[in-house]
Amino acid sequence: MKHLLGLTLLLSTALHASPELAAYLPAEAAAKEALIQSPLLQQARARKQALGLHAQAIDAGTAEFSVRVLQQRRRTNSDRYGESSISLERPVRLWGKRGIDAELAQQTQALADIEYADAVHEASRELLKHWFAYLRASTTHANANTNLELAQATLRLASVRLKYGEISQLDAQLAQAELQRTQAAWQLSQAELSSATAALQRRYPGLPLPNTTFKRMAQDQQGPAPLDNTSALRDAFLQTNHELNMLRIDAQRLRLHAQRVNRDRLPDPTVGLFTAREFAGAEQVTGLSVAIAFPGDARSYQGQAALAEAQAAEDKVATLQRTLSAAFDTTLAQYQHKRLAAEQLQLAAQAQTLAADKSRTAFTLGEHSMSDMLTIARVANDNRLAAELMRVDVVELLTSVRLDLHEIWDFDE
Repeated sequence: MKHLLGLTLLLSTALHASPELAAYLPAEAAAKEALIQSPLLQQARARKQALGLHAQAIDAGTAEFSVRVLQQRRRTNSDRYGESSISLERPVRLWGKRGIDAELAQQTQALADIEYADAVHEASRELLKHWFAYLRASTTHANANTNLELAQATLRLASVRLKYGEISQLDAQLAQAELQRTQAAWQLSQAELSSATAALQRRYPGLPLPNTTFKRMAQDQQGPAPLDNTSALRDAFLQTNHELNMLRIDAQRLRLHAQRVNRDRLPDPTVGLFTAREFAGAEQVTGLSVAIAFPGDARSYQGQAALAEAQAAEDKVATLQRTLSAAFDTTLAQYQHKRLAAEQLQLAAQAQTLAADKSRTAFTLGEHSMSDMLTIARVANDNRLAAELMRVDVVELLTSVRLDLHEIWDFDE
């Protein structure tokens, strides 16, 4: 417990130093409502209910009362008699089986809870994937819209200068071609935005779209900070990962199941009460019956198989832990490097945008050719878009880390 508290403290210190993600994400209440209403979580709730009922069945046991009725006729040399008997029988769980079944029921219920929590987590991840796809499409569209406006302004300027004979017909044609290129890019970005919007709204009808572009969000927020104490973050991630915890619980459940099967090498006795009427009622018999099966080799083989399955499940936990640890380290490395790349791209975009502004001024003064101006403007546009999209990637990676560490959208309860 102390170890976990220490991890939590380190985690809080590392993550609260980074900028607030709320500006980039849908409102938490709206996201939670959208997830609860999604078919995926409705299915998960049904699965949780089914496993809970299965846990109750394990605790109750499979033993059932049975009634045995016997009707017979007895014949002697001198007479015949009608006879009957009735018995009530039920197997009895002995040899510690009832206690193991109670533990198995608890583990099955715990598995149901963690399965549902994992479904909520994965549904949150799916929502964020579509959300950031929309932000990318929106960013690309906003960039295309800005380029279209610049191209329109360039064509108007070129038309005026052509009228006064300040530029050639070729330069005017280049401006017209640039406008057509930006119009095509705008149409493509509009198609991507429409597709991303439909994908988000169809899956989450009640989720409102952001009322501003990602570019404006990024301008209003400080850039994401680096994540320190990566080993502590990794430990906290492995402690709280639903998929890993689900396998851990399942391994414990299978180990208990193996113990239960091993106890079945000693069959449960069947105990019964019976009463009989013999010689047409002249004799009344009442008694207690006990039946015990003689175990065969199958019970031994089933016990060995259950132990092997439990061992396989424990080995699977170790394998998944290594896989998840490597994946988390990869995500952290991507975040750290892309965060620096985003800063560098932003600086390059600012410098290139300044160069494009100067080139446009030089063209207006007749000091730059149309082709030079358009080339510089195109490079500036590409740098701006690359910087904005890289910023989206960085925020998405940070969101993924914080989601996996249950720092945001902890809807698992």
